[in-house]
Amino acid sequence: MSIEKRYSIFFLINHGMHLLDIAGPCQALHEANKQTPLFKIYFVGFSRTVHSHQGLDLTNILEPPIELPERSVIFVCASKYEPNIYSDQESARSIEWLRQAIREDTLVVGICTGAFMLAKAGLVDGKEVTTHHSLTTELAQQFPETHVLTDRIFVRSDNIYTSAGVTAGIDTTLYLISQLASTHTSVEVARELVVHRRRMANDKQISDHLKYRNHISPLVHAVQDYICEHFRESLNIADVCHLHRVSQRHMQRIFKEHTDITVRDYIASLRLEEARQLLENGMGVEQAAHLAGFPNPSSFRDAWKKRYGGLPGNKKATDKADAFIA
Repeated sequence: MSIEKRYSIFFLINHGMHLLDIAGPCQALHEANKQTPLFKIYFVGFSRTVHSHQGLDLTNILEPPIELPERSVIFVCASKYEPNIYSDQESARSIEWLRQAIREDTLVVGICTGAFMLAKAGLVDGKEVTTHHSLTTELAQQFPETHVLTDRIFVRSDNIYTSAGVTAGIDTTLYLISQLASTHTSVEVARELVVHRRRMANDKQISDHLKYRNHISPLVHAVQDYICEHFRESLNIADVCHLHRVSQRHMQRIFKEHTDITVRDYIASLRLEEARQLLENGMGVEQAAHLAGFPNPSSFRDAWKKRYGGLPGNKKATDKADAFIA
């Protein structure tokens, strides 16, 4: 991987930070780098040593760059909430840096209370945001110019991601990895971390690639890996079973047992997710059906209607699809 194509990941750290809110995303990115060395990680802040809320000191923190490089991602790590959160001198410098340094192509991830820092920096005015469920009321009251969503794992609004706290930072990072690297990389990282993607109520790109991964069957994982790589092609279940040296009857039984969905419905689910994203990006129904792996537009429409109701491309039907996912 050339240096030009790598992403620069900056973990912005302030006093009182929660360890898991940095450790979870960092570990996920580290595991992703084992497959594709795509991420260069930096730990930055305006204090050389940061005292975490859990009592562990982090040292050798780098000062953030005045100008961010292209393909930068900033993780604003959460600190322990208090009414005057991010009012100290170092945090004030972090807020000013966020205001000045972020480029148009910079992605920003606010983990848990990191949303408060983004709000203080004026980066989420008019945007949908979320934070830990116990703090959504405080966030909405302190920053009425934001649109605070409750009961969300994470929310994406343009180039800004905000998440609920603690383990939700891992979910957010898995999604980010799927977007910047590949879905396959995200799946492998999730498996390595022994986690699975939870349902994300406001995420229109919720991944069925990971939703049915909360099991420990090596065979079913292998079949899912193959399907994830080839669902856009013509897939024959008999051929998939032959490739993995298992009978169709046995595969259908254990696949349903471990995922609570049939192989055929799993393939259709991935194709529907792909087609829906293509439609949202302005593509026509016929082309979206073809690129998503449906044999023809008619089969796509039938699958869409069966799952969501209505017809693809219709706003009411798309809204129903989003509600279904939520």
